[in-house]
Amino acid sequence: MQTLRDIGEFGLIDRLERFLPTSPLVIEGIGDDCAVLRFGDKQLLVSTDLFVENVHFRREWAAPADIGWKAAASSLSDIAAMGGAPLFCLTSLACPADTPTAFVEEMYQGLSSAMSRFSAVIVGGDTTCTESGIALDVIVIGETVGNRCLRRHGAEAGDHVVVTGHCGMSAAGLHALRHGHDVPELVLAHLRPTPRISEGQWLCRRTGVHAMIDVSDGLVQDLGHIASFSYLGINLMSETFPVPAVLSRYAWENQCKPDAFVLHGGEDYELAFTVAAAEANAVLDAFHHEFRVETTTIGVVTDKWLGVRIDGEPIEAAGYDHFKNAPYTQGDE
Repeated sequence: MQTLRDIGEFGLIDRLERFLPTSPLVIEGIGDDCAVLRFGDKQLLVSTDLFVENVHFRREWAAPADIGWKAAASSLSDIAAMGGAPLFCLTSLACPADTPTAFVEEMYQGLSSAMSRFSAVIVGGDTTCTESGIALDVIVIGETVGNRCLRRHGAEAGDHVVVTGHCGMSAAGLHALRHGHDVPELVLAHLRPTPRISEGQWLCRRTGVHAMIDVSDGLVQDLGHIASFSYLGINLMSETFPVPAVLSRYAWENQCKPDAFVLHGGEDYELAFTVAAAEANAVLDAFHHEFRVETTTIGVVTDKWLGVRIDGEPIEAAGYDHFKNAPYTQGDE
């Protein structure tokens, strides 16, 4: 019998999409970072992310406020990837009845703090009981800025591929937590990521920027979505990968490959986007005048193949997949 492990997270989404109905009010449905919905003369952005204990977080590694913050940041980052403005949040909590009240309160304080920082408010939700483990679902409702949003499709051959910040920091932080290494900068990147809301809005206002995604499942895998949705290829240039000193040092000390963190680590919530070659320098110069955030041009969009390659060579898009990467349970083969 075929299982979800066989088809994977994205295989499941493809199968479900085939029979789920849509509506004339749906501008962009299943498959992008947010659903884009027509509401009067506005375009609403809606995204949801589910945080499950021992899958997305462990209580022995993260304080309650960190768990809440990161759960919020994950959904907020989807709004950032579309270039939108977050407005409202709905949360659903499932947890055991013997969960300390103070733990839940602190978790929601972290969640509210993240929402408030980006001008969104929690307006409701639901709670229920589980036999074990905590699950926190976060829905964010936002709107487009100027009725334009950036999507995964839209990249054009010749576009430069650019990423903000430093990918791989969160994955290295997770590695440090798992192995008991004290590297505060990496651990902070994993527990308290910052969604690029203002940066996404700014990029969305530049017509030379054609497609964008947030880096949640790994840089290669997420750029693969842009390539797939745009029916094009992406060639990454290995000599351009940005590796900060703290990540390089950590990888060397622990006999890890820094590129593995950079290319396949997730949950950085940086923005990866494509921009017209003729406008790339002007866009990035203006961006750096506006934000103290590094950007790196790491590749180019091509019509010579489909998918992501490095220096023209095929690679495995080994990002995170909730079902393919899940641990085996009793009865699995």
